[in-house]
Amino acid sequence: MVWCVLPVSDAQAQYRGPVSRSAPLFELDTPTSFANTPFTPKVENSVEAWGTLVRKLNEKGIGIVVDYTSESAIALDTAHAGDAAYAHQIGAELDLDWGRLVGWQGLRTHAVFVNRAGHNLAADLGDHSLNGYQEIFGSGGDVGVKLVYVYATQNLLRNHMQIAMGKMPVNIDFANSPLYCVFMNKSNCGVPKSLTRNDAGFATYPGSVWGGRVRYWPDSGVYAQTGVYGVNPDLNTNRYDRSGFRMGTSLYTGVYVPVEFGWIPSFGKNHLVGHYKFGVAYDSSNYPDLYFDTDMNSAVQSGKPHRQTNGKTQLWLEADQMIVRHGDGPLHGTYILAGMTRGQENNSPYGFQVFAGLVDRGFFKRRPKDTIGVEWSETFASSSLIAAQWERYRKGDPLPGNATYPQSHLMTLEATYAFQLYKGVSVQPDYQHIWRTNLQRNKPQVDVIGLRLHAVL
Repeated sequence: MVWCVLPVSDAQAQYRGPVSRSAPLFELDTPTSFANTPFTPKVENSVEAWGTLVRKLNEKGIGIVVDYTSESAIALDTAHAGDAAYAHQIGAELDLDWGRLVGWQGLRTHAVFVNRAGHNLAADLGDHSLNGYQEIFGSGGDVGVKLVYVYATQNLLRNHMQIAMGKMPVNIDFANSPLYCVFMNKSNCGVPKSLTRNDAGFATYPGSVWGGRVRYWPDSGVYAQTGVYGVNPDLNTNRYDRSGFRMGTSLYTGVYVPVEFGWIPSFGKNHLVGHYKFGVAYDSSNYPDLYFDTDMNSAVQSGKPHRQTNGKTQLWLEADQMIVRHGDGPLHGTYILAGMTRGQENNSPYGFQVFAGLVDRGFFKRRPKDTIGVEWSETFASSSLIAAQWERYRKGDPLPGNATYPQSHLMTLEATYAFQLYKGVSVQPDYQHIWRTNLQRNKPQVDVIGLRLHAVL
């Protein structure tokens, strides 16, 4: 193993981590290299005149990205065979480097707006779990113009420290990897969705809450970060404000405090980059116990209200490692990835999730920008939820979560290939196989064929 200890600026240039060129989240804030939040995503523009203008604006400290992503899916071999759905996102990102604009060194601001529209195929199949065949539909569904986030970052201590404050999602910083959004299934894109469905505090893109984060690089290969965010259980709902422009905190129920430690080593003469992270988080909000009533008996049997629990914790362990390098680009090689999450069984719907996969870019020398991906994921309902649902089922009571049978676990397998058609334009055929839709044993297996289109202006 070679762990190179270089100045941050040199390490950033030489050991850039993976950046998804087809993901709808643009370049995520999560550390993927020995550096902090970049000024603006480095994208290929499909319209050369626009790209030339953007590069000139970048030199003045103004970064602009406009892109379009669509995801279509059709179900096969089920009672809903032939059902199809289309969803899209039009996104616009504005980044400002205030050092170049007015001389305030290290200060940058970041904002993203999206338009989302379309139809959710998973709902047609009775699946209201974390699984979704079109991740672009998640978190709010149709919305004309949505403010995703607006926040500022300040670099300190010769770029070894960065603070961030504003209205932002948790998942752009924590438990994230650009590799995850190579895939169309919603269960892992951005972050493993058992985290966001486990805890209202884990605000996820395209929703955002007021908060702050500090990240520190004590050396060129390790980092630590923590933050404090408001908890809004009605985020991305009409009760709050699906457009994202409501700035009040009256619906907040507590604070969410994540802590994450990461290591980004580089192995051998080919600089095979890896990303290893461990995180734990605490949500101070109150949540109902999924099984017990106020007297610590079964709430289903007694008919009494569920007892309230104070706070919940969750953790994640994630890793990816390049094992073969095909070129100098950040994704030019073969990455293997794996991870797991753990939720609190008594007040979280999902106990844990495990996943593993492979992402490769540049496998074919004549197609250096094509990306191949294969991923498997399995998610387990919490033991408290399972026990309560079985009691409801035996009594003939309706089940939560649109379930028609007690839930247990869900498994997905996805294979995908993104063709680079032109600068900034890709077409991505996709195949997904789902076992136990909606985490139900009585649901048939589902095959889905999908297609993602992505274009950067």
